[in-house]
Amino acid sequence: MKKILVILFGLFIASSICAHEAFIHAPIIVPDGQTDEDGGWNVDYIGFSWSAENDYCADFNITNAILDGSEEIVVNKAWKQLKVCDFFDIRFGKDQLAFGRIYSGKPSKNLQYFGLTVAPADLMFKLLGNVSGLGWALYYANSDAANQAWLAADMGGRFTYSVSGANLGAGIWMDNTSAWTADTLGVVTWDDPEGVMHWEFDFDYTIAEKLNLAFQLTNNDDDNDDTGDMNLYALIHYVPGFDIPICGKAIPYFGYITKDDAEFEGMGENNMIIGLNIKPKDNAFMKIEYNMDSVEDEDATLDLQVGFTF
Repeated sequence: MKKILVILFGLFIASSICAHEAFIHAPIIVPDGQTDEDGGWNVDYIGFSWSAENDYCADFNITNAILDGSEEIVVNKAWKQLKVCDFFDIRFGKDQLAFGRIYSGKPSKNLQYFGLTVAPADLMFKLLGNVSGLGWALYYANSDAANQAWLAADMGGRFTYSVSGANLGAGIWMDNTSAWTADTLGVVTWDDPEGVMHWEFDFDYTIAEKLNLAFQLTNNDDDNDDTGDMNLYALIHYVPGFDIPICGKAIPYFGYITKDDAEFEGMGENNMIIGLNIKPKDNAFMKIEYNMDSVEDEDATLDLQVGFTF
């Protein structure tokens, strides 16, 4: 076991030399029924990324290629942005659909949870702008670029506005990916009964430069009128953090996430997450995260994560 652990750490360190972000995690509390193999350490993510704000982005997940030798490289994002005028840009390539404020993001960020409603990345045309503090993003995304040549497309937009220290946001997402599989004609329109419309409202506000509250209400339509589709997410963190001797700066955070229950009813179940994001150096982080699940027979978990950013 020691040999495997040494190899794992060596692989992690070697690969992270040229990685944008890499991290490993180990369960401190292992749920019943799960095995704690090889001490529990797992390499979760190794990636490359090159980007310049409002110019270009190329982000790749090379985890499987490094660990398994599978030559599998996942393109997370790859886009180029062109400025048309002072308040209007065009972005084209693979990018994330503009939907929602709270998401897992990269491991170094507060809250790493798989259950968040995160819009996928896709090949798209995106129009971006900002007029008098009102930000907007409109997109037309190909849901199957390889086979369907833009026939089944996701469309939507997101709008943001800042007022009195609060950042407000709202978005819509016309999801035609599932509609395409059922539509024998191969043509999807805004009024297609098989298309589904998702929407969300969100805000974040920092109280006295101390406590930041981020909130999001999401309606993720499942095309079933008999069940509720809304779920809510809240994330609170202490902005200044506090110093821990030797370890460095620590930022505590708390997350509350609702999710569908076994009957697909929104807000039927929830997770409460308490975490501590420690940054011993500017390019290193260590997180301890405790996750309590309301689902019966689901045990609480406690994870330790260690990673680097470059």
